[in-house]
Amino acid sequence: MSTKPEIEFQEGPAPTELVIKDIVVGDGPEATPGAKVEVHYVGVEFDSGEEFDSSWGRGESITFPLAGLIAGWQEGIPGMKVGGRRQLTIPPELAYGPAGSGHQLSGKTLVFVIDLLDVVVPPKPPVIEPAEGPAPAELVIEDITVGDGAEAQPGGVVDVHYHGVEYDSNEVFDSSFLRGESVAFPLNRLIPGWQEGIPGMKVGGRRKLTVPPELAYGPAGGGHQLSGKTLVFIIDLLGTQ
Repeated sequence: MSTKPEIEFQEGPAPTELVIKDIVVGDGPEATPGAKVEVHYVGVEFDSGEEFDSSWGRGESITFPLAGLIAGWQEGIPGMKVGGRRQLTIPPELAYGPAGSGHQLSGKTLVFVIDLLDVVVPPKPPVIEPAEGPAPAELVIEDITVGDGAEAQPGGVVDVHYHGVEYDSNEVFDSSFLRGESVAFPLNRLIPGWQEGIPGMKVGGRRKLTVPPELAYGPAGGGHQLSGKTLVFIIDLLGTQ
């Protein structure tokens, strides 16, 4: 599979559901929902056979988390194994929506041939047990695992995986784990609870922060959906600079 595939024109009406066809079955690691995948692909319009996108044309493969892709890819790639080549025929509802939705491919059935080159399965989100008792009025820092790498400094840039829930309900409101990709950002742009709670962590460490509203998104009525709420985060420090 070192050459760009040719997509044969399909006769008849466009299918109304996702059609998956394995051209080559791989024998490497299997792509799972939420994984990060490296692929080569070519895409054409079902009705015209006209090519609209191709990593082959750009001369390099592309890597992205499945969670950020169109629904047809999210449903159609899991189960593939590295080394495999798969054809997906995707109706508009699983691609860019019905005609008039604002994308140049809205309303169109699309055909992709995808080569799976690599897959990275994201770590499972940590389990945050429901809190007991009243919410603390101050920041609470608990080290679950103490790292042995570089130490995060105030104002530094950190690369983290994190999982956040509301203290009262234990409902998840944000999670890089669920998106399948860590995130890097400068500490001075984050909520005060993170600015105070992450420095001192070392790479390889996992820390739990319980953050009162004053160090998160402010008191109730502050204009953010999380205003007035105490938040609980588990944070894995992957890198710092």
